[in-house]
Amino acid sequence: MIKIISIFLFFFSSITAVGQNFKGSVLDKETKKPIPFAQVYVVDLKSGIITDKNGQFLIDFLNNNTIHLQISFIGYKTIDQIINLDTIQQKMFYLEKGHYELKEVIVSVPKGILQGDNVVNVEHKSIKELQQISPLTLAEAISNIPGVQQTTTGSGIGKPVIRGLSGNRIVTYAQGIRIENQQWGNEHGLGVGEVGIESVEVIKGPASLLYGADALGGVLFFVDDRYASQNTIEGFVQTKFVSNTLGMMTSTGIKIHKGKLKFNLFGAYSSQADYQVPNFDRVFNTRFDEKNIKSSFGFNTNNWISNIRYSYLQNNYGIAEDATFTTSTQRNFILPFQTIDNHNLSFENTVYTGKSKLNLTLGYTNNYRKEFEDDNNLHALGLKLNTYTYNFKWYSPVFKNKFDFILGSQGMMQNNINNGEEILIPDATTTDFGIFLIGNLKFHKLQFQGGIRNDYRNIDTELMMTEDVVFSKLNHSYNGLTFSIGGIYKFKKTKLRANISSGFRAPNTTELLSDGVHHGTNRYIKGDANLTNENATQIDFSFDYKNEHLSFSINPFYNSINKYIYLSPTNKVVNTIPVFEYLQTNVFLYGGEVGVHYHPHTIHWLHLESNLSTVIAEDKNGTPLPLIPQTRLSSKIATEISSKGKVKLTYVFVHYIYKFQQNRVGLFETSTNSYQLVNAGLSFEISNKKMPIEITTGVNNLLNTKYIDHLSRFKNMGIANQGVNFYFGVKIKFNKQLKDK
Repeated sequence: MIKIISIFLFFFSSITAVGQNFKGSVLDKETKKPIPFAQVYVVDLKSGIITDKNGQFLIDFLNNNTIHLQISFIGYKTIDQIINLDTIQQKMFYLEKGHYELKEVIVSVPKGILQGDNVVNVEHKSIKELQQISPLTLAEAISNIPGVQQTTTGSGIGKPVIRGLSGNRIVTYAQGIRIENQQWGNEHGLGVGEVGIESVEVIKGPASLLYGADALGGVLFFVDDRYASQNTIEGFVQTKFVSNTLGMMTSTGIKIHKGKLKFNLFGAYSSQADYQVPNFDRVFNTRFDEKNIKSSFGFNTNNWISNIRYSYLQNNYGIAEDATFTTSTQRNFILPFQTIDNHNLSFENTVYTGKSKLNLTLGYTNNYRKEFEDDNNLHALGLKLNTYTYNFKWYSPVFKNKFDFILGSQGMMQNNINNGEEILIPDATTTDFGIFLIGNLKFHKLQFQGGIRNDYRNIDTELMMTEDVVFSKLNHSYNGLTFSIGGIYKFKKTKLRANISSGFRAPNTTELLSDGVHHGTNRYIKGDANLTNENATQIDFSFDYKNEHLSFSINPFYNSINKYIYLSPTNKVVNTIPVFEYLQTNVFLYGGEVGVHYHPHTIHWLHLESNLSTVIAEDKNGTPLPLIPQTRLSSKIATEISSKGKVKLTYVFVHYIYKFQQNRVGLFETSTNSYQLVNAGLSFEISNKKMPIEITTGVNNLLNTKYIDHLSRFKNMGIANQGVNFYFGVKIKFNKQLKDK
């Protein structure tokens, strides 16, 4: 790895070119007066600049023929433009007053384009928006996105479910690299901390073309917090209290941008006691905590942009083995419990070579999971997972302003080692290699995108034995050819998308060889070494309409998966633990999402939102699949207030969730009753030029509803989800301009 990085740096340092400057002015379209302090965001640099008192700005850019800018100011429509520097080095931008929300650039797709212009339908949500209902974890936050829910084990552990698919079928990206943390295990979380993340992008359905094997069900792409504006120091301190778990969540961050150097540093700590059910008893040993440190360093020359990112995340989770309740609020961990350490390091580089560019991202992740059962100092189960990844892409020039293509390769070397008394899966080495080609064809209102990819995976396991189980040596190779083709047609206020994509996933080690009790999920799981590839084909449509006051979307899908691997109960027990086994069959999943957002012409501060998401899953015989989420209706009434004064009420909302009864259940699975939840909250801002203060407060599960979600791992023990939960948070921000030499 060190040799590769050294060669890579030498190659980049040997490339020399003369950079270009770009000058701009931002003006009010109606009055033609300059707009000072407007935000000018340079997408490639992940940073920006603020206009001066005359509305002007200057960017010392790269040796590239284009520059992608987003220009915004409160009360105006956002401008998003790609400027050709071969013909334009100076330009005036006219902002038009309006009520549009800020359009977001989607970075999970290769071109980094606007959400509404992308052929693939990507759901984009800012972390700030997802935090409005004060979730305890990042997994809980993203489960409020239409089409996304979560499998929960208590209050602290959550695994995302995208359109009925989860686990190894969902690929998670953070810091620009693939995050590997034993995704097959439902008894620990995402492996990604919330602090230092600006937004999340969700690709629903097969995305193997861009992200390789395992991205059969979808992708979670976490976008890091952008750097500070040029010659600026920015920072914050934030704390929040939640009543249900008596939890405290504290975070802080500082961002420095001076010249061509950029640096971000964040830290966070969270501590939660056992959670309360609606009768105010606490579920024994559901306590958890989280420690998170995240940093990034950015540097750019005239033709090279580089970012180095490192994060450390530690989670400690209590393990509830039965329906035991307590009134105690202690937080020290009692046997059994588990500790999970995650180290993530990435090195991202982009080089501009005239009208094309190269991008190479190298990654390393270390995940160490320890489970303590009989001794606080000696773990019974230990799994060390080391993963090395690379992601290379070459972007061609744009030919005749219509066609371009991307040629890329991705690979992974992964080593999993046991170092405890118990063994759930044997030591294994996994090797991935993939190569892909994506083409883009653009006309005035019509765009097409298509591509093809081939993946190879090898799994090599060691012969291992315990007192009860023998894990045979295994060496299997798997191949998968995938494709994707789609298009988008844009009318004045309407967009139509259609896409067909395929996905490939090889069985993982636990599906092949698992043979033992997974205490976190209270299951005895048995694998099958004869499992073969999963292959999926999804047809996805979307219709989007948007005017100044109303937006409406409908997004149906149909997903066919051959040789689908699923975990099924057997109606057997081993030492009182229910036995589950992996089976394989052909299945079909279909459904979709419908959403509407309306804010009336006369009262722009009022927002009415509602969305419905549903998925139906069954095998070739029409038998429902197990562990499929309930249909969900989510509605919100919110006000965004631009009041004057030192203390301003900025946001008020009431959020209503209705989950329908789930009676389409798998073999030996029980149905789940419908339930409804009401959340409410508001936020204030105390104006202060040097340190503005934001205050948020509210309540989740306002009616203290007793319910058990269909995807709760505590369902078979009859343990309810969380009861009423009040929260209160304070955030202090600061911003200081640095003198330019």
